[in-house]
Amino acid sequence: METDRLILRHFCESDSADCYINFGKDEQLGQFIAIFPMNDSNEMRMWMKEWSVNPHIWAVVLKKTLQPIGYITIDIPYPQLQIGEIGYVIGEKFQHLGYASEAVSCILKEYFTNQDLYLIKAKCNEGNMASGKLLERLGFQKECSLRDRRIDQQTKKRTNLCICSVIQEKYLKQRRVAAQ
Repeated sequence: METDRLILRHFCESDSADCYINFGKDEQLGQFIAIFPMNDSNEMRMWMKEWSVNPHIWAVVLKKTLQPIGYITIDIPYPQLQIGEIGYVIGEKFQHLGYASEAVSCILKEYFTNQDLYLIKAKCNEGNMASGKLLERLGFQKECSLRDRRIDQQTKKRTNLCICSVIQEKYLKQRRVAAQ
């Protein structure tokens, strides 16, 4: 899959060194995602092995440099319910440039139009204002907040987890309006 500036493709083990440099060692990601920061490139290589065989995990790659700058996932545990859960990470030095929005929009389009999902949900740390705003801009609505479900890997402080979702019909309607 492609956007104006990004390629979303499956990982391969040879991505591990670039991934470690571009986002794996990012300490700030540990505030929101338990596996970060990774200890070394060997730990990243281990994750690459798992990610490379999952058909619903993509490297977010800059077209300009062909470097992976993050990843995006969608989990569909019960296909018969037509519900997916999206997750995404963009390396610290690539944040606030619209890459996450571009990648998430691409996945929403793919899974709502070609995979016919009914609803896509996202989990977001309550304190992660940038991610919360991104989801809101893309049509997600907050459903609930779960008390103390996340932990900052550096401070060990617990934070609440927000569950948000967007329904296919609302997303497609929003896209039609934006296209007019």
